[in-house]
Amino acid sequence: MSTYLGGSRAFWTMNMQRRHRAAAGSISVGLALALSLGTAALPATADVVHDVVPVGDRPESIAVNTTTDIAYVATWEGIFSVGGSGGGGRIYLPSDYPSDLAVNSKTNRVYVSDSNSVTVIDGLTHTATNIPVGAKAGVLAVNEKTNKVYVSTPSGLMIIDGATNTVTPIPNSTGAQDMAVNSATSKVYALSGGTVKVIDASGKITSTVSVGADGISAIAINPSNNKIYFTTTPKYGSSVKVIDGASDTITGSMTSEGPLGTLAVNPATDKIYVESGTWSSDGSIKVVDGATLAETAHIVTATRVRNIVVNPSNNKIYATMTGRGTTIIDGRNDTSTALYTGQEPTAAVVNTSNDKVYVVNAESDSVGVIDGNTEQPVKSDFNGDRKADILARDTTGVLWLYPGDGSGGWLPRVQVGQGWNVMNALVAPGDFNGDGFADVLARDGGGVLWLYPGDGSGGWLARVQVGSGWESMSAIEAVDFHGDGFVDVVARARDGAIWVYRGDGKGGWLPRTWAGSGWSGMSEITGVADFNGDGVSDLVARDGDGTLWLYPPNGYGSWLSKQTIGQGWNVMNSLVGPGDFNGDGRADILARNAAGELWLYAGNGGTSWPAASKVGSGWNGMTVIL
Repeated sequence: MSTYLGGSRAFWTMNMQRRHRAAAGSISVGLALALSLGTAALPATADVVHDVVPVGDRPESIAVNTTTDIAYVATWEGIFSVGGSGGGGRIYLPSDYPSDLAVNSKTNRVYVSDSNSVTVIDGLTHTATNIPVGAKAGVLAVNEKTNKVYVSTPSGLMIIDGATNTVTPIPNSTGAQDMAVNSATSKVYALSGGTVKVIDASGKITSTVSVGADGISAIAINPSNNKIYFTTTPKYGSSVKVIDGASDTITGSMTSEGPLGTLAVNPATDKIYVESGTWSSDGSIKVVDGATLAETAHIVTATRVRNIVVNPSNNKIYATMTGRGTTIIDGRNDTSTALYTGQEPTAAVVNTSNDKVYVVNAESDSVGVIDGNTEQPVKSDFNGDRKADILARDTTGVLWLYPGDGSGGWLPRVQVGQGWNVMNALVAPGDFNGDGFADVLARDGGGVLWLYPGDGSGGWLARVQVGSGWESMSAIEAVDFHGDGFVDVVARARDGAIWVYRGDGKGGWLPRTWAGSGWSGMSEITGVADFNGDGVSDLVARDGDGTLWLYPPNGYGSWLSKQTIGQGWNVMNSLVGPGDFNGDGRADILARNAAGELWLYAGNGGTSWPAASKVGSGWNGMTVIL
């Protein structure tokens, strides 16, 4: 709701064995509006961040044992484990900064690039054995079927026998920037000097695939059809090409106007997900049909994509983004949402056995654990049907619930309260007390702040006082300011200062913090959920000129640079941020004009606006909409 108090108002990518590193109606007729905005595709199931685990400084590579559900992270302070029954922590301190690690889930062994050796760590006892490889160890890959480990060094590629720890050089090889194992054929594809070296099961290079020097930027394998996909650099024309694994020759290509980067393939659907865009713009992902090499969808992301991993068990795709946030794509319909796990997410890995995703947060030195089997509460779902709703108070103080139909329209309204005229501020924060149901915060004439807990069925539990002295605030809104999954309240004082009252996730508060000044010129302040698609809920504010500004929190208790997202908004006298109202997985804004018309501005995950759609009339009889 907009409250203007001064007036009316996981892992599958390069192969099936290892993770891929980051590159870099009118109210008078009961609102039976029969509005047709088009049938929206089912949105992506919004996974939840199950935990955020601190690890060592500058975490980089990550791999997971799919049997024990323990993820291993290489940091500048050693190798840390996350998950499992042991509680995690540092398990090994290498002699040098580790550049890579890999896991064999069948043998419960962890392999770490450690100076001029590869260290083998027993996943149960954490005992370590160093295997000299004669030069600086780099990228690693494991073939669980053959129990062989492939390691890159400046002097060439090596094979370690996982049973005996013996090392065998691969003749005529050079160092690799990445390696991928085809688990069906046991061939290894090494991205080396911009070409792909094909290594057979016996350890010999059998062919080299090239489009020109330094012409290949990333590769991904689909073992189910023995196809290898790669992207080419702009130097040779950006494209996605396919290699037939039987002949190891290029058999198809799809060109791209813009540059392409990292990619991943879902072996269950043979869809390819390719990073596209430039560093100076929002990012995006191209969805490509592996059989036809035709682009089938283009998904905008808040910032540039750094890494893409795929979980074929539930057909979800996870893309970490520069700055913060992980975009989650539902492979069934190419809709997307985003989650915040920490600052600068880079590498990620999926455990396909339980649908957990582990995301490395390079700047906040942590690993975010995403549970792919748990749904996030819908922000304004008051009746429990997992569709965003609207509450509105009329001039007599009656509170009405207008259930959304999930496609930008309405079901018949229901009275859910009376006597609400005693409240001079109402906020729909989502789930404030942590019980999974949408709540309401309301301030009375004495400055007391009340929590009305929703019961999940369109009604209320007993109200609880959660504050006093709030009469000094000229605007109150709710966002998840810190990206921790708990609702916070942003309040503007009479002097224009913005304060953040951090929620504890249980209906209480942590200490408030100052978050800016000079907000007196804003005539409207509204929380709009995650409008720009970076995983953190946002605030919008309208200034005296009618310009609408987006203020994205940075997750650290402050703001990123504000962005203009609209002009001429002075014609609107109320703004509402219901979350995803039209069912496309993106946060929307509802706005009422002086004629009482209600308009839907459907967000697209960025900062640009599509055309508005009228979704109601007769709303000027409402004193508050939230």
